[in-house]
Amino acid sequence: MGKTWHIYRRWLHDRRRSTIVWSLSIAAVSVVTAAFFESLGQTAGQNADSGSAVSSMLGLGSGVDPRTPVGFLWAMNYSNQLPWLLMALGIALGTAAVAGDESDGTLEYLLSKPVTRTEVAMARFAGMVTILVVASVVNLVAVAVTAPLFGLTDAVTLTNPDGTTLTADGVTVWDLTVGGLGALAVALGSGSLAYLVGAATGRRGVALGAASGFAVAGYVLYTLSNVTGEYDWLSWFSPWRWFIDDAMMVNGLTVDILWPVLLAAVGLIAGWQLFLRRDLQS
Repeated sequence: MGKTWHIYRRWLHDRRRSTIVWSLSIAAVSVVTAAFFESLGQTAGQNADSGSAVSSMLGLGSGVDPRTPVGFLWAMNYSNQLPWLLMALGIALGTAAVAGDESDGTLEYLLSKPVTRTEVAMARFAGMVTILVVASVVNLVAVAVTAPLFGLTDAVTLTNPDGTTLTADGVTVWDLTVGGLGALAVALGSGSLAYLVGAATGRRGVALGAASGFAVAGYVLYTLSNVTGEYDWLSWFSPWRWFIDDAMMVNGLTVDILWPVLLAAVGLIAGWQLFLRRDLQS
C-alpha cells in the first residue's frame, strides 16, 4: 500500500500544473457561459422548437425549459461543453496512465524499481479519477460562487405562448452538483476506456484514438437516431443516451449514473489484468 501511495502522489505531483490549467479553464468556460443567461435565455428557449438535431445536441428533452436557470445551464453547458471538456481530460489522463509512460520509455525504468505492475496500475487509475474529481469540484465552486451575479439563483416568471405564466426556481448548489456528477461520470467512462486500451497495448496513439473515437461515434449515433427516428437500437451503445435523455440536472438523479461507473470498474480490472500479462513495448 505504501508503494502504491508513493506512485499515486508522484503522478499527481508531476501533473499539478496541468491539473490547475485544466481545472481553471473548464471552470472559466462554465462561468462565461453562465454569464449569458440574461441575454441568451430566451434565444435558447427558441431552440427547443428548432428540430430534433438541435434539441438532442442541447439536451432539450422532456421537462427541459432552457428559459429557466437550471434549464439554461443544462442546455448551454452541462449537456455538452462540460462533459466534452471533462472527457477530453479523462481520455488524456487515461492514455497517459500506462501507455504514455510506456511510449516515452519511462515505464520500464519505474518497473525496474521494487514496485509491481499492480501497484503502478492501481495508482495511475486512482490518479486519473482524482484529477477528474478535482476539476469537477473546481467547476462546481466557480459556478456556485458566480451564479448569483448572473441572476441564476433567482426565481423567474415565464410567459408561455398561450399566455399562461409559470414560476421557475433558481439554480441551487444541489442542481450544480448533480449536473457535475453526470458529466464526471461520462468522463470517467471515457477515461477508463483509454486506460484499458493503453494498458492492454502500451501504445498511446491507439488508446487515444480508441477512446476518442468511441466518444465521438456515440454522440453521432445518438444524434442520428433522434434525427431519423431509425436505428434507435444503435443509440443504446452510446453513453449519451442515458446522459442526455435523463437530464439529471433538471429531472434529478437516476440509477443510470451508475452505468459509466460500472464501465470504469470493468476498464480498471480488465486493463490491470492485461497489463500484467503482456510484455512492455520497446
